[in-house]
Amino acid sequence: MTRGRPPLQAQEDANPIAEKRGLVRHYQHEKGTVCDFTIMNPERVAFVQVRRVRRLCCSIEELVRVFSADIAALRFIVSSPAISRELWLCSPKGVWRFFRICDQSILELGRDGMPLAPAAPALTKKVVPVDPVPAAK
Repeated sequence: MTRGRPPLQAQEDANPIAEKRGLVRHYQHEKGTVCDFTIMNPERVAFVQVRRVRRLCCSIEELVRVFSADIAALRFIVSSPAISRELWLCSPKGVWRFFRICDQSILELGRDGMPLAPAAPALTKKVVPVDPVPAAK
């Protein structure tokens, strides 16, 4: 369950991002409303819920724990390749993270609605033995 007032400033800040993705239709904020707005374009319809958070640096596991009620509500929307259920998170400094709520997982998206590439494994330094340099004569 969410606490406090609706994130009106975050919803307003989300408009330019949403409008770049397609036609935006806002919902009247009432008790039981799952989404704040819908984005429609030829590829898919995105049902979007906007939340304001104090800290965006969190793992998917922490996201699931903190926003479990919001994620459960979004999962009530029918799932299909043409439908995207999205949770948009905004920090107080105006930094955004976007997530697609799938049936069994959560996928991080870019501003354009496309999935972000999975993080590359961390590179480790490989120590390569070096032959000693022959002494100059």
